[in-house]
Amino acid sequence: MPPGRLARTGRESAPRGKVGEKNVANDRFENFVGLVYALNKEVGRIKTQKMESLGLCGTDTMVLYYLAHSPEGLHEADIARLMRQDRAAVTRIVSRLEKSGLVERDLTDDATASAGRGSRYRAPVTLTARGREAALEMDRIIDDVVERASADITPEERRRCYGWLKQVLKSLEKIE
Repeated sequence: MPPGRLARTGRESAPRGKVGEKNVANDRFENFVGLVYALNKEVGRIKTQKMESLGLCGTDTMVLYYLAHSPEGLHEADIARLMRQDRAAVTRIVSRLEKSGLVERDLTDDATASAGRGSRYRAPVTLTARGREAALEMDRIIDDVVERASADITPEERRRCYGWLKQVLKSLEKIE
C-alpha cells in the first residue's frame, strides 16, 4: 500500500470527498460524539452539584459508590479498573477521602503487610462509618437523579439503550 494511504475495510459508509465536505459518517460522528459529550457534561454537572451538598467532589462519587457496594473493600487498582481511571487519579481521590475520614486503608491485610514499602497504596480500601453514612445519602441522591432522568423511558427502551451502548463500547475498545 502506498505511504499515506489508509487500508479500506469495505465498511466505509460514504466515499471520501474534499476536506470539510460532510457525509453520512460525519453526521453520525457529530451526533454520537456530541451526544456522548453532552451526557458526560450533564452527569458531571449533576455529580458536582449534588455531591457538594455532602461536602464531596463529583470525582468522589464513583469511589464511594463502588466501596459501598463492596463491603469487603477494594484495592485502588480494582477501583481504577472499575472506574476506567488511571491509578494515580484514584490514589489522589482515596487519599482525599481518607483525610476526610470517609475511607480507610486496611494496613493489617496479610498481602499488604508482607508487601513492605509503599504497601499503604496496595492496602484494601473500605468505607468508615462516616463513609457509609455519606454513601447511603449518595445512593438516595443517585436514585432520585436516575428516576428523574429516566422517567419517560420504558424499561424495555432502557434495556435496549444499554445493550446498544455496551455493543458500541466493545467495538470502540477493539479499534487500535
